[in-house]
Amino acid sequence: MGVWAELSNDVREVLPYLNAVITEAVYTPQQPSLTFRWKEKVLTIASREINIAQATSNEEAQATLDELRDYINEIWDKKETITPLYERRDVKEVKARDILKLLPQTNCRECGLPTCFAFAMVLSKGRKHLKDCPPLSQPEFAEKREALVSLLRSTGLEDVTD
Repeated sequence: MGVWAELSNDVREVLPYLNAVITEAVYTPQQPSLTFRWKEKVLTIASREINIAQATSNEEAQATLDELRDYINEIWDKKETITPLYERRDVKEVKARDILKLLPQTNCRECGLPTCFAFAMVLSKGRKHLKDCPPLSQPEFAEKREALVSLLRSTGLEDVTD
C-alpha cells in the first residue's frame, strides 16, 4: 500500500542536508523533493509531505515515518558538520533487478517480451513504458506501479512512466 503523510512543519531546509548524506537520493530542487530507497521502500520527501511506496500495513508505515522523523531530526541536529548539496546528483542507472522486484512477475508476455526480467532490462534503458505492461494497470498491482513510478522518476526516466 502507498502512504501519504502531511507534515506539520516545512522541511525544505533539511532536504539539501539529507541529499548530502543519502548518496543514492535524487534531489529535485525545483519542487523541492528528495526520493530514495529506505528499507525496501521508495520514499519521497517534499516540503510538507512524505510519500511511502510499499508499506505492508498502517503500523509499518507509522514505524517508517517515526524512524524517518528521527533520522531527519538527527541530520538537522548535525547540520553544522554537513555540507549541504543543493544540486541533483548525476543519476545512476536504475538496475533491472530493482525494477523486476516491482513488476507483477507473471511472465505473461503481454509486453511483447518473453519474461518480466527482459521487460525490466528494456524499461531500465528507457525503451519501453509502464503502459506496455498490462498487468500493472490492474488494481492489485497499483502499489507496485506507484513504487515503480517513484523509482523511475528518481532516476530520470520520467518519460517511461506514462
